[in-house]
Amino acid sequence: MSFFAETLRAVGIELTAVPWGRIGLSVVLVIATITIRRVVTSAVRHGLVRTKTDPGLVILLERGSQTVITFLGLSWVLDVFGMQVSSIVTLLGISGVALGLAIQDVLKQLVAGIYLIFGRPFVVGDSIQIPVASGTVLRVDLLFTVLGKRSGETVIVPNAMFIANPVINGGSANRSRIRARVTVPLGGEMPAPIELREVRARLEELARSCAAVDTAHPITIEAEGVTKEAIVLMVSMSSVHMTDAFDQFAWAVARTMPGFTMTIVDG
Repeated sequence: MSFFAETLRAVGIELTAVPWGRIGLSVVLVIATITIRRVVTSAVRHGLVRTKTDPGLVILLERGSQTVITFLGLSWVLDVFGMQVSSIVTLLGISGVALGLAIQDVLKQLVAGIYLIFGRPFVVGDSIQIPVASGTVLRVDLLFTVLGKRSGETVIVPNAMFIANPVINGGSANRSRIRARVTVPLGGEMPAPIELREVRARLEELARSCAAVDTAHPITIEAEGVTKEAIVLMVSMSSVHMTDAFDQFAWAVARTMPGFTMTIVDG
């Protein structure tokens, strides 16, 4: 007897006594699986996009979560009809091992790529060197990292090379600090400390959401002055593309914090 049949019998429902009981329960399970899959996929997508995760990794994790949830839903439906799921799991396990052995080099690069994206030992714009190659990081993908040389050539390096070899990171000669003065209007009352902390936290969140801002380097927000009319804050952040960083930050502030004014100080 299936797990679901035993569970329903425990609460007084006998599937064999209900002609359409198994079909009805399977329909409910299918709807539940689709709903859970959509919710989990949406949560994974929004969570990773907010952290500016590599688009390839976002797609990989989305499809991975969809596959796992779909498999669980299918196993539940098969269990309702009394079918043996263990044999299917065994077959899939054997197939998975065989496939893993066949593409172990690709998996090695994939795991290394995930580490580079999340661990961020270097970022786009950094000048790095390993025993087999050197250059400026142009792009970090799931399987390869693209380096640019002064001659104009590009070098495509498998990600596993960065795990197996020491990496010399010289930073970025092109990265600069940009400072922007943000004026926060007040309603004629002195701000409470907690309100000031909330404003600073919100500005930092907006700065980190900008694609041109290098979040691997610190974002500092200091109060230049506080009066009954306004709070003046100095926001300092790093970027390789200074104009883009300022434009993106100014747009984010104007869109989400109406009434705030911002001017660039230097960069």
